[in-house]
Amino acid sequence: MKKKKGLQLKDIILIGILSVLFGVIYLGAVQLGVVLGTVLTPFGLSIFANEIIFGIWFMAAAFAGYIIQTPGVATITEMIAALIEVFMGNYYGPIIFVSGFVQGIGFDAGFAMYRYRRYNWKSLISGAVFATILSYIWGIVRSDFLGLDWKILVGIFVIRLISAIFFSAVLVKLTCDRLEKSGVLASYPLGQSYE
Repeated sequence: MKKKKGLQLKDIILIGILSVLFGVIYLGAVQLGVVLGTVLTPFGLSIFANEIIFGIWFMAAAFAGYIIQTPGVATITEMIAALIEVFMGNYYGPIIFVSGFVQGIGFDAGFAMYRYRRYNWKSLISGAVFATILSYIWGIVRSDFLGLDWKILVGIFVIRLISAIFFSAVLVKLTCDRLEKSGVLASYPLGQSYE
């Protein structure tokens, strides 16, 4: 199958819809992280609260990249979703926009690994892995993780990776495939390979 060139109006509209949807979801995930942190504090595990759900923050990039299948779309959608999250009152502030960029670039790298020609389990999982690695490095810089014990650093990475694979690969693939079967994504060629 021949790859389409550039973004069409339907793609731009979908990017907008996904950005708004996930901006709201991301803001909700911040609140969920606070609740999880409260629950885990008595056990001394509050540092892992956001890590358990971290993959949620990669989902805009995963959805957009997997559905629209155009280079850079994952990054653009992730950044817009992060910006919307900031405008809606994320208490971490504008730095979230930079996090969105890092996460989007990571997810785009997963699709780029297959030269933007494969959109399947492998490319979604690769995106989740790259987004985890880049967001982890960004977390070390932004939050000064280096002062933590090495076991906690490994725990953060492993839990974040599992979360990323679950939310932004498994959940995204199953949801998108279900939406395609229902006809909602009939105009998008999910699971295609381009030569």
